[in-house]
Amino acid sequence: MEFLFDDDIIDRRDGVRRVLGDVRKDGRSIISPEMPWESDSLGRASVIFDREEGIFKIWYRTVAMETAVPDVGGSVPPEGGESSYLCYAESDDGLNWERRSLGIHEFRGSSDNNIVMELPPDIDTPFFNILKDPDDSDEGRRYKAIGFDDSVTSSLRDRADGERGVCVSYSPDGFNWEEPELVMSTDDLTDCDCVLGQRDPTTGRWVAFFRPRTHPKRRFIAYSESLNFDHWTYPRMLLTPEGEDDRWIEFYGMTAAVVGRWRVGCLWVMHNNPEHSPMTNELVYSRDGLNYRRAMPRVQFLPLGPDGSADSRMIMPIALIEREDGCLLYYRGTNQEHGSDRSGDGIGGVEMPRGRVDGDERRSILSVARIEGRNFCGLRAEFDGVVETGFLCNYGDGGVEAHADAGNDGWIRAEILDQYGRVIPGWDRYHCEVRYSRGRVRFCWGQEELVGINGQTSDEGGKVGHVVKLRFYLHKATLYGFQVGKEGSMPPYR
Repeated sequence: MEFLFDDDIIDRRDGVRRVLGDVRKDGRSIISPEMPWESDSLGRASVIFDREEGIFKIWYRTVAMETAVPDVGGSVPPEGGESSYLCYAESDDGLNWERRSLGIHEFRGSSDNNIVMELPPDIDTPFFNILKDPDDSDEGRRYKAIGFDDSVTSSLRDRADGERGVCVSYSPDGFNWEEPELVMSTDDLTDCDCVLGQRDPTTGRWVAFFRPRTHPKRRFIAYSESLNFDHWTYPRMLLTPEGEDDRWIEFYGMTAAVVGRWRVGCLWVMHNNPEHSPMTNELVYSRDGLNYRRAMPRVQFLPLGPDGSADSRMIMPIALIEREDGCLLYYRGTNQEHGSDRSGDGIGGVEMPRGRVDGDERRSILSVARIEGRNFCGLRAEFDGVVETGFLCNYGDGGVEAHADAGNDGWIRAEILDQYGRVIPGWDRYHCEVRYSRGRVRFCWGQEELVGINGQTSDEGGKVGHVVKLRFYLHKATLYGFQVGKEGSMPPYR
């Protein structure tokens, strides 16, 4: 499928403009703080779809305010303590979640809970980036985690045990984890927020999106890769703010997933302004998995909620999971700003205060948004428009399909052009019929069923060859992507 994040595959377009797809928030928290060990708030989380078991899995952080209890002498401490836990839940549909009793960690005298482990307070950990690797021959490493933490051991010759930096951990089941091991120090990095949830299909390597250390501190996204998850390449620049961005803009993190032969994700955009420091996000994409672009710079993909809502000041997308009829985008939102470590003149080095809170109290939400089909970014005709592709090779017998949205009063038609850019007789827009199926648009030209077009001849004698162009006519419609031939039949990228 060719997506329309940019015009690289487009030769001509008239009467259309680029727009983002409709991302619809579920509006509720998929996990609400209902249990005693979830009494205060929910924090970072990691979400995967386990294809072996056919279920969704989530590991999430919660903070519990422990109730003050009398000591031996009978006196009561003035305040209770605060504890942080990594918890687990699972779901059949990714929307409705159940806590599974694990019997691992004792809480107030009982292990009948979904607590995986107790976490150190106020620190990122590897367990916010958990993935499953069913192909690893070592069963003890089937589940992998990577993130910023205080290490227990170190694999670096010049670093002692117990230092902070990028750490990894492994588990056979996702519940019993090894102690974190240091694999990259803070000399090189300030954070590790996200990892690609599978080996990159092009390179066969694991990919992580790190945040390198710079002086003065400016946040941007870097790329690092690994063959074995233990040794990672020195992070290289991937995405950094541009000249047209506001001077306060920094890039805090990025989540991405493999969608077809693309990488699609969300960039966390930090507004490091002493007066106003929210966290927004933008759509990013990559054709080859090595170079990423912003689809529509400075335009929010998953917008902040209205004033007073639980996601009114920060949204951090944590996972994009592809399903047959669309995609699910999981995110954490909060009504508290990040806080700024820059002074009013833009110079860094000042102490970062906790960001301001929208409302009377701090609130957070773990939620999900839905993307219909593959409607990430496309070309929209408010009235009538034309989109003509570059030359394409027709592989397989899948015909012509598209991801598009015509609404109730719009329509879309297509025609096939030959290797000279001429409309092939019988394959024009007037003979075109459109059929909708599970978020996709299928085109046919006078046929009962959509069949392969390679070498096929119309009733008018027009023969379709191996090299073609497509021309789409849009009326009050949006074209998000298209394909000619069978999806996945094109030779892989090398």
